[in-house]
Amino acid sequence: MSEKMDWKRQIERRHLVSYIVCGIVIVAIVVATCWVYSRNQASHSWWQEVKEQLKPSRIQQRLKATRYLQDAQQAIFQQDWVRAEELLRQATKVDPHNREAWQLLVMVLVRQNRWDEAKNLVTKIQDEKVKSEALLALADIAYLRRDFKEAGEIYEQVLKLAPNNATALNNYGYMLAELGERLDEAEAMIRKALKIRPNEPAFWDSLGWVYFQRGEYKKALEWVEKAVKAQPHDAELRYHLGMIFWKLGEREKALGELREAVKIDPTHTQAKEALEQLEQEEKERELKGETIQT
Repeated sequence: MSEKMDWKRQIERRHLVSYIVCGIVIVAIVVATCWVYSRNQASHSWWQEVKEQLKPSRIQQRLKATRYLQDAQQAIFQQDWVRAEELLRQATKVDPHNREAWQLLVMVLVRQNRWDEAKNLVTKIQDEKVKSEALLALADIAYLRRDFKEAGEIYEQVLKLAPNNATALNNYGYMLAELGERLDEAEAMIRKALKIRPNEPAFWDSLGWVYFQRGEYKKALEWVEKAVKAQPHDAELRYHLGMIFWKLGEREKALGELREAVKIDPTHTQAKEALEQLEQEEKERELKGETIQT
């Protein structure tokens, strides 16, 4: 009987210790959370976002929207734009905070040449974070269409809503670098993006391209070479590296990089044109060399 009593007391003591440990952990979490709130606004915002996403109502919304999204993606794959639009509108209706649904809906409208309608749709989005992401999709599409004025205006809207959107900062900065305009401003935006996401090869390349446009080719080489080592199968990066080697007078390396860019992406117009020009120059140099020897 006494052994049973001792065993019971041991269990009670263990339970008590467990309760104490759990209490200490909970207190520690509360203290740490309070400290984070007071010290780090970004972490505070992140935690608020997590709590919002974990609400049962939000989970239910996302589950409903996911069904529509899956069917919409299948419709997009089949190029059934009418069906895709219908499903995506349903997804945004049941889950107005769903960024992916809004972005896809914008792209589906643009795909149907309904640009003004897509722009108007974005203005109706209530959630500012979702609106900024939808605007970013529009800005990137405008950039790809080579409508740089429109793209710039929309990038400005994105950064007003979300000043720390690293992708918008980088893409806007890169566009300015490509145009050779406002290079100091472009560098500032890309460096800000790198502070937010320091290990992004595309951002390294963007900064390198700013230096390239300034004629600072050795600095450009440092950043673009680093990006290529991280992403060797990116045709755009290999094209940039080839152009830098060309400017530095390292023509064999330039040829190698431009050939690799075209091999990776045979439709890369700039790389193809640069390669053709450089190969033609090399042929002319060889002919001149033969003439001199004769």
